[in-house]
Parts: sequence; C-alpha cells; structure tokens
Amino acid sequence: MTEPAGAGEPATAGERRRDPLLTELTDRHADFLGALADVHPDLRTAPGLVGAWSARDLVVHVAFWSDHAANALALAADGRRAEFVFDSSQTDAMNDRVVSEGRGLSMDAAIEREEAAFRRFQAAIEGISDALLDLGLGNGDTVEEVVRYDGPDHFAEHTGQIRAWFNGEEEPEPDDDA
Repeated sequence: MTEPAGAGEPATAGERRRDPLLTELTDRHADFLGALADVHPDLRTAPGLVGAWSARDLVVHVAFWSDHAANALALAADGRRAEFVFDSSQTDAMNDRVVSEGRGLSMDAAIEREEAAFRRFQAAIEGISDALLDLGLGNGDTVEEVVRYDGPDHFAEHTGQIRAWFNGEEEPEPDDDA
C-alpha cells in the first residue's frame, strides 16, 4: 500500500518549517562557497584540507551528499520512504569511494557537479510539505534529519574546516556523519 506522500500540500502559517530550513540550507551553502572561493587555485587539488582531501575532493564529497538528500526526499515524496536504507556505518566507505572516483575531475567539473546537486536538493525541498519533514525513512531517520545532516549541518562543518585550514587552526573535530 502506498502511503500519502505529503508533497505539495499547503502548510498553515503555524507549521511552516520547510521555508526556514530551505533558507538555512541556502545560507550555509553560500558560506561554503564563500570559503571555497578563498582557496588559491594552486591549492585546489593539494591534499590536507580535510585529512588527505583537497578542496576538489571536498566539493565532490558535498555534491554526493546533496544528491543523497535529494534522493531521500524523492523517495519520501513518492511514498517510498522505506526504500531509503542509508546505513551510517558505511559513511566512511562511501566517502572514500566518492572521493576516489572524483579525483579525475577538474575543479571546474567538480564545482559544476556540486552546483547541479545543490539545485536538485533545493528543488526537492521546495517540492515537499512541512508534514513530510516529520515522516520516518527506512533507516529510522526523519526526512528533516536527513535534510539537516546532508545539508546545512554538513555545509557548516566543511566551511569551518576550510576556514580553519587557511587560518592555521586545528581542524574542527569531525562529525561522525561527515
């Protein structure tokens, strides 16, 4: 049986949570791009920004996780929440694979990939109702939790890491879900 998706349902003023979440996502993404713009072109593929990752690796990484969230939102909007079975114990392996596959990209190609993934993520959020944010997915997380950990929280984490790298500070403690 397909459950009601909640996509496109109007929200009342008292329950609007999607719009501030979308604003937060957009703001944190802009912060990330601002920090990334400070990376000198000669350093864009230099390892060491986040562990052994370069700025290009980080861009490929955030593109993947924006797509990941957009996929979760699409499943939820289609009433197929149970199909989202992301296992956080696999995060490191997923990150390693994504970064390894992205090493052949130019910085420009990585940025194009990230921009497309982010636009898809934004559009997916714009297409859901507030009610959908509370629904659980197949892995036990709510839709809102996935949006947050793949979106604004993720961009904020990596913005801090870029800024710390340039300021010669210790790298902020990594999140388990980075």
